[in-house]
Amino acid sequence: MTSSAHVLWLVVAGAAGVLCRAGVSTLVGRLGGDGFPWAVTIVNVTGSFAFAAIAAATPIRFLPTGFEKILLVGLLGGFTTFSSFSYETVRLLQAGHTSTAVGFIAANNLGGLLAVWLGLTVFASRAA
Repeated sequence: MTSSAHVLWLVVAGAAGVLCRAGVSTLVGRLGGDGFPWAVTIVNVTGSFAFAAIAAATPIRFLPTGFEKILLVGLLGGFTTFSSFSYETVRLLQAGHTSTAVGFIAANNLGGLLAVWLGLTVFASRAA
């Protein structure tokens, strides 16, 4: 596959992932998903399962060469990046790098929470 075809497929797969995420959010919202963020949870859990299934299928050549990147980075990247986070965490733990995994979890979760708080604090005060 040429490099421009690869990029085009990444874009198409990313758009499909975004549309799937929007569909899950809409469906869960219609089913009365107020309160607990069920849509985010469903997307993150199903995306993590799909990421692991694709990653496991790749070494046995279940998918054409290069296609797994389109699915993992494009489709699932558009659907949820949490799947990448979950996969990398499990791989670190499987490799016996427990302290690195804990640091990775802390950096992503605490860093993400701090970034959201900071963004809301800085930009909400300017909007008022």
